Amino acid sequence: MNPVFMERWSPRAFSDQPVDPEDLAAVFEAARWTPSWMNNQPWYIVYATEDPDRQAILDTFMEFNREWASAAPVAGLVVAKTDLEGRMASTRDYDVGAAMMALTIQATMLGLSIHQLGGIELDAAHELLGLDPEVGSVLTGFVLGHRGDPGQLSDKQQAKEHPGDRKPVSEFAVEGTTLPF
Repeated sequence: MNPVFMERWSPRAFSDQPVDPEDLAAVFEAARWTPSWMNNQPWYIVYATEDPDRQAILDTFMEFNREWASAAPVAGLVVAKTDLEGRMASTRDYDVGAAMMALTIQATMLGLSIHQLGGIELDAAHELLGLDPEVGSVLTGFVLGHRGDPGQLSDKQQAKEHPGDRKPVSEFAVEGTTLPF
C-alpha cells in the first residue's frame, strides 16, 4: 500500500502560511479527474483564501470547529447537485466523496493537510451560498493548509491532535454475500 494513505489524517493545528496557488490548483485538478456516474461530476467546491469570504465560510462552521479551523488559510464548503435523476441521483454523494478523497490524497502528496468537517450550520451555509436545496446540498466543510503548532490549540483539541484508529480490514471487508449486521 502506498504510504500516502497512512500519512493522511485530519489535524486541527494549522499554520497561517498561505497555500501556494499552484498547489491549490493541483488539489482541485485531482478532484476534476475523479470518476463519476456518466461523468456527471456532481460536486462543487466553494472555497476562499481571503476575508471577508473566508471568514463568511468559517462562520458557517459550528463554534467548536471555528475555534481551531480559523487558523487555516483555506476554508471551504462541499456542495452536491440535488437536481439529478435516476442513477446520477443515487450515486451523487458517493461521487462527491470520491472527489474529496482525490483532493485529500493530492493535498497529502503535496505536504498539505485537509480537515473535512460535518460540524457546520447547514442552514447558514445554504443561505451564504444562496443555495436552493432543490438544486444543491452542502455536504461538508473543510479547511486546508500546512500543519501548525498543536500548542496553539486548547487542551481539549490538543488531546485529539493525532491520527485516529482504524478498524481492521476484517471488520469491513466481507467475502461472500452475508453481512455481519
